[in-house]
Amino acid sequence: MMNQSHKKIVDGYSVSRGSYEDCLNYVENAVKNIIKSQSINVHEIIGRVKTVESLEGKVKRKNYSNLAEITDLCGIRIITYFSDDVDKIAELISQEFEVDVENTIDKRKSEDPTKFGYVSLHYVVSLKEENSSPILYSRFKDMKLELQIRTVMQHAWAEIEHDLGYKSKEDIPNQYRRQFARLAGLIELADDNFLQLKNNIINYEQEIREKLPTSKKELPIDSSTLMTYVTEDQNYIELLNTIKPLDVDTDFNIDFNINSSSLSTVVQRVKKLGLKTIGDIDELLERYKDIFLRISAIEMDIINYTGMSSLTPLLHITSVLESFNRIDISDEEFMKVSDDQFSDIFDISYPIDVYEG
Repeated sequence: MMNQSHKKIVDGYSVSRGSYEDCLNYVENAVKNIIKSQSINVHEIIGRVKTVESLEGKVKRKNYSNLAEITDLCGIRIITYFSDDVDKIAELISQEFEVDVENTIDKRKSEDPTKFGYVSLHYVVSLKEENSSPILYSRFKDMKLELQIRTVMQHAWAEIEHDLGYKSKEDIPNQYRRQFARLAGLIELADDNFLQLKNNIINYEQEIREKLPTSKKELPIDSSTLMTYVTEDQNYIELLNTIKPLDVDTDFNIDFNINSSSLSTVVQRVKKLGLKTIGDIDELLERYKDIFLRISAIEMDIINYTGMSSLTPLLHITSVLESFNRIDISDEEFMKVSDDQFSDIFDISYPIDVYEG
C-alpha cells in the first residue's frame, strides 16, 4: 500500500509519461547522430521509459519524496565493441548534454571486489539549453535521463549476473566465489585484449600503406594488404582509370567499397595459384592487364549496366586463371575462357561489390 506522497509521485508520472517518451526519443536520436558523426561503430543503442508498475516498486523501496529525485525514468544503453570507445562517447555526451555530476557514476573506477566485473559508465543528463531548440528545451528541461555506456563484454557479464541473481559477494555461495572472480577477470582481460588487437591491426594497416609504394614483395597476401592495394596503390588505380568504353562519351564510376566476401574470394584464389606477396599480384596484373583492357572495352555495356568495383580486374583475371589452375596461359586461352565468364563475374559482383555500404 502506497502512502499519499508515493501515490502523488506515481500519479504525476502516469500523466507525464508520454512526455518522457518524447524526451527519450529525442535524446536517443541525438545520441545516435553524434556517435555516427564521429564514425564510432557500436553494437547497440537502445532506450526505454520506466513503466508505471516499475516506478511503484522503486518509490516504495527508495522512499522518494518527489518525482524530480528519480533520475532513471528514461534510460539509454549504449553498447560498444571496444573499451576506448566508452570514453570517446562519454566525451561526446558531455559536450552535447548537461551532465548531472552528482548522480553520474563511473563503475569502472570502483575497486569494490563485490562488483564482480560489472563495470559501466552511468551518466545522468538533461538537455543543454544552447544545443536545443527553445520549444524542446522548455518542454524537456526538467527531465533527466540515465545513459549507460558499456562494452559488449561488460554487457554480457551484466546480463549473466542478472540472470543468476547475484549482485554482491555475500549473495554467492562460498564454493562458487572463486569461480565468479576468475570469470570477472576474464571479462576484463578480454576487453583489454580486444582493444590491443584493434590497435595492432590499425598499426599493421599503417605499416602496409608505408610499404606499398616501394616494398610490395615484403607484404604477404591477406585481406588487409589486398584491400589497401586495390584502393590506394597508384599503379592499380591507374589501371582502373585506363578502363575505357569503346564509346568515349560513356561514363561510369568505380566503387571502392569492397565487400569482404569478394575480397576473401580473391585472396583464396591467388594463394591457390601460388602467389605469396602483393608484389606477385602486381606482376600478375602487369602480365594480363592488356588483354583485360581489351576485353573490358568490348564488354563495356556489361560494366555500365552493373557498375564496377575496384576489385573487378582481380576478380576477372583470377577467375580465368583458376579455370586452368595456373598463372601462365596464352592470350588465346584467356580470351576463350573470358568470353564465357565475363558476364557471370559482373553479374555476381553487382549486388556484392558495388552497392555495399
